[in-house]
Amino acid sequence: MKKSGEAMRLLGSVTQGSGAVNEDGFGVVGATEISSAWIFDGVTGINARNYLPAATDAQWLVTRAHKHLLELAGQDIALPDLLSRLVEAVVTDWKAASAGLDLPPNYDPPAACLILAKRYGDGWKALRLGDSCLLARDSDRSHRIFVASPNNAFDNWLSREARKRRDAGVLDIKALLAEFRPQLQAGRAKRNQPDGYSILECSEASLAMPEYIDLGHPAEILLCTDGYYRAVDHYEMCDDASLLDASAASVGKVLEKLRAIEATDHDCQRFLRFKPADDATAVMLALQTEEQDQ
Repeated sequence: MKKSGEAMRLLGSVTQGSGAVNEDGFGVVGATEISSAWIFDGVTGINARNYLPAATDAQWLVTRAHKHLLELAGQDIALPDLLSRLVEAVVTDWKAASAGLDLPPNYDPPAACLILAKRYGDGWKALRLGDSCLLARDSDRSHRIFVASPNNAFDNWLSREARKRRDAGVLDIKALLAEFRPQLQAGRAKRNQPDGYSILECSEASLAMPEYIDLGHPAEILLCTDGYYRAVDHYEMCDDASLLDASAASVGKVLEKLRAIEATDHDCQRFLRFKPADDATAVMLALQTEEQDQ
């Protein structure tokens, strides 16, 4: 019989693209007992075309990084070492895949947000690169909800500007991306810079400013991309606590309700955002109780 509070089980997982290509991803280590879990949110490229051997350059990075995590996340290594090995692996992948490619001078390299939660002897710890979301709640539901959520300052500005264009009749997302490419490019130049933000990319710069989080011994952990977290910060379907409740019941139903809202507001007028929908992914974990283990 295992002690209550040690092991987590997978309550549910879901990933769904907003278009033809899903640039998100997720994975877990373990079957009845989860020892590690992660999610990816690939950053949509702003290049004129894709260059790497995948549906998109971002999807290529997510696929490669996921493959490496399947090998790394189950090992007994500290998170900084795990990240270092992951970055080394994707740098090697990039060198092989990009050899011989005629990349433009202003090429926007592939990048992805990553959150990984891993169980250690002294509790759960998490690694975070980018603006995906992590929510964790202790056994005493009133005691603590830990939230690492998106920093939406730039996205909110972009959404307001996009609304002005939509009001003027510009509804094509590709046209909006083309217009705002200089601002997007300037923002992406701040990747892994002191005045910018962390992100996973095929560069040792990914090691510059990762976020490490000590979660202790939570009863529930929700990892989700910002497309799923729109349920809270865009559509006001719920708050953080009720998102945990709803996700514990069914991450699929949360996403279904979220997509229904997006379908009724395709022009982004009721709920301000840059694009009608985003790729959405969630992984929900909960405590493996003694009763379940008997």
